[in-house]
Amino acid sequence: MTRLAVQAEIIKLARILNVPEQQLAFMQVLAPENLRQFRFAILELLQSQQKSRFRHLATWVNWLPRWISIFWVKHFLEPFIVAQIAVYLSTESSYRIAKHLPAKTIAAIAVYLDPRLARELLSYLTTYQITDITQVLLEQRDFVTIGRFVSMLSDAVLQDVAQIVENESDLLEIAFYIESREQIDHLVHVLPRERIEKALLIIGDPAQRLLWPKVLALMSYISYGLKQELGDLAVQQGEPVINAIIQATQEDQLWEDMLPVVACLSAHAQDFVANLPALRRVEIIQSIVEAADRCDLWADMLVIVNYMQNEAREAVALAIAQIDEQVLHHIAYASLLRSQWEVTFDIMRRMPIDKQRQCHRILDGYMQQLDPETYHYLDTLLDRYQIQSSVAGS
Repeated sequence: MTRLAVQAEIIKLARILNVPEQQLAFMQVLAPENLRQFRFAILELLQSQQKSRFRHLATWVNWLPRWISIFWVKHFLEPFIVAQIAVYLSTESSYRIAKHLPAKTIAAIAVYLDPRLARELLSYLTTYQITDITQVLLEQRDFVTIGRFVSMLSDAVLQDVAQIVENESDLLEIAFYIESREQIDHLVHVLPRERIEKALLIIGDPAQRLLWPKVLALMSYISYGLKQELGDLAVQQGEPVINAIIQATQEDQLWEDMLPVVACLSAHAQDFVANLPALRRVEIIQSIVEAADRCDLWADMLVIVNYMQNEAREAVALAIAQIDEQVLHHIAYASLLRSQWEVTFDIMRRMPIDKQRQCHRILDGYMQQLDPETYHYLDTLLDRYQIQSSVAGS
């Protein structure tokens, strides 16, 4: 679960229910995919409540001469009603009406149109029509609606749409609400590199502080390969940009989103980030450790700690020692998955004696199930790092 994805889903759901986002704050504990499914269920419920009425209206629209239907849509029917009628029209019938409507009218209808029903209709519209509709929505600052439909566009059309979005801040807003995370990769690929750099530099601009989480969202939503590419690109912008990312992540408590990004960076970039002075601050390390434990991100965390130098590792050990014993079980399991035993033992040796003994006792349980070679390897590490035995006084 990521806080940013949950936030995007809550904003979309609040829009459908026509309530302030704050009223849905209790849903922040849910996974984004569960919220997405709930949102679609609400859409279906709203559609089914007046299904017979909308189906009856759709029959009339199909029966009437086309020019009368177009006149109705333009002058009498509310956009919400038109969007619900469209559910019961064939794609061709919908298009024969849509092609005669001004972009402003289609944009108003799109606000209420179920995106799952719009894919075929979008394939009928010309690039010119789509860019005109996008322009209207941009003027209305309706990034939620643009994001819903961007994921259904071909790369060629997406590139044309991206060209009319002149501000990188607007691109970030759109990306935040895109339905399909895979399509964000396409959006990044069709954009020139200099636009991506400008988008990343927003996070260093105090005047655009409200947009900083949207930059982090872009980095956390994209695929593994692009995480590394954009993460390395951010590192190339220098320490001030990375410090701003750390600041935003800490202030908004978004470490569960950013830890996987840092773990994807190239070795050089990870070494740079892991040893910044900002990542040696006690309160930041505590937040990172808590997020890693709460969100089962120890495998990523250990990759990052592997690049940390002594002072940062001391802070990590101190933060871990302040959490209950269960965290040690999580770390041991992550170490087993990623074979990160050396860095784990180095952190263990920096903990208080009682915590070292807890670690030793937990490891004893793992070691009894290991093959002789791995058992000998871990036993050697216990001696090398002088981890105190689980038996007091030994």
